[in-house]
Amino acid sequence: MTTADQLRAWDASYRQMSHETVLGLLALIGLAIIIATAKAVVDVSDVALNAYIATSLVHGALYLVASTLVLWARPSWQSVFWLIVGVAVLIRLIAMSAPPNLTTDAYRYVWDGRLILEGLNPYLLVPADAQLAHLRDEAVFPHINKKDIAHTIYPPVAQFFFAIGVWISDSLTGQKVVMFVSELVIIGCLAAWLAQAKLPVSRVILYAWHPLPVWEFSSQAHLDATVAAFMAAAILAATMRRQGLAGAFLAGGVLIKYYPLILIPALWRRWDWRMPTAFLAVAALAYAPFVHDAGSKVFGFLGAHLGNEGYRDGWGFHIIWLLRDFQIVPMDDPHFTSVLTLGYLATALAILGALAGVAFFNRAREEIRPEMMALIGAAFVFFTSPHYPWYAAFLVMFLVRVPHPALFAMTLFAVVLQAPRPAGGPTWTDLYAFAYWLPYLMWVAQLAVTEWQQRVR
Repeated sequence: MTTADQLRAWDASYRQMSHETVLGLLALIGLAIIIATAKAVVDVSDVALNAYIATSLVHGALYLVASTLVLWARPSWQSVFWLIVGVAVLIRLIAMSAPPNLTTDAYRYVWDGRLILEGLNPYLLVPADAQLAHLRDEAVFPHINKKDIAHTIYPPVAQFFFAIGVWISDSLTGQKVVMFVSELVIIGCLAAWLAQAKLPVSRVILYAWHPLPVWEFSSQAHLDATVAAFMAAAILAATMRRQGLAGAFLAGGVLIKYYPLILIPALWRRWDWRMPTAFLAVAALAYAPFVHDAGSKVFGFLGAHLGNEGYRDGWGFHIIWLLRDFQIVPMDDPHFTSVLTLGYLATALAILGALAGVAFFNRAREEIRPEMMALIGAAFVFFTSPHYPWYAAFLVMFLVRVPHPALFAMTLFAVVLQAPRPAGGPTWTDLYAFAYWLPYLMWVAQLAVTEWQQRVR
């Protein structure tokens, strides 16, 4: 028997698995993932970041086995779907018990929510302002990042969700509940998207059991959970040909964090007036309560934040960092560094613009191409090279339709960006190699294999 015959035989055996076999295997893997999640709670509680990363990668390996089983066996039974959802909910509830030792962002969320419920404009006052003394406490205020110099960085719809979280509970718990509910919305939208495409809804496991959103969304309460929920809702609305609704959902996501803009070329029905009209209307309504008092300050601390992350000086982009680290280009000349950064930005924008053009024009007017959304999203993350893993978490939802090896790698290895960097430990060069260059090489390899297969045929 040839290798090809063996592969076909294995594939056939997977597809002929009984309901009980698939359900039993998924239950066993789900139990192992639950145990891994509980172990990760201990790691995070002890601030043992290297142990947490190792546990997350073990979780990722188990997740890959379960995802492969679902992709090959294609189970369509409701019992499998509810097992997947049940495990997804349980591991999130377990992870929510961990303290926020991977980030301090949620403390700012609570603070901003308090200001909104007090009727104060968060774009005008830094947390250390004397007139806000009555809002300070020992549980939240001491942990707020840049509380002496930075008013909020977050747009208006984000403020709305912060206020909801504080209304639920004036603590980190309220914010975690908001992000947990957002994840349930994501899972529901993805299941509906799969059903529309006549694919087994069990493929929602590719999002639901992935470790990255479990920890960065529900556990550490990153606001990107609400962004991803709006993105998933916009995709679903666009596939239902509800352009106005899709535009409103995209605006909601953009007014939490700006990156959902990348979906517009892939979701906009060419020249349909409803999406841009709804988008602009929602944006105007969201900013209206704040812009009268704050003016241009409604853009928050964003510019200074980008400078702190090294984007203004270039070294924040991993490609420029590597050029500097390997001494390929001189980085001690400020003028040269400025020109290099501008050149990099121009090149990245040109590539992203070209991808946007393909997504917008190279499809039927009503067509939604998941692979283009995934490609644009991955390219955006690659070129902006965020230094934190939660900025890659929105990519996980594309896996349910585009289970590409490079996308698996980029989202599973993003956890290494949580690594501590003491003297003698991993450098940014090491971390970038795992987080960005390994997925890129896997993408190139996949392209080469696909090209070779087409030539052979």
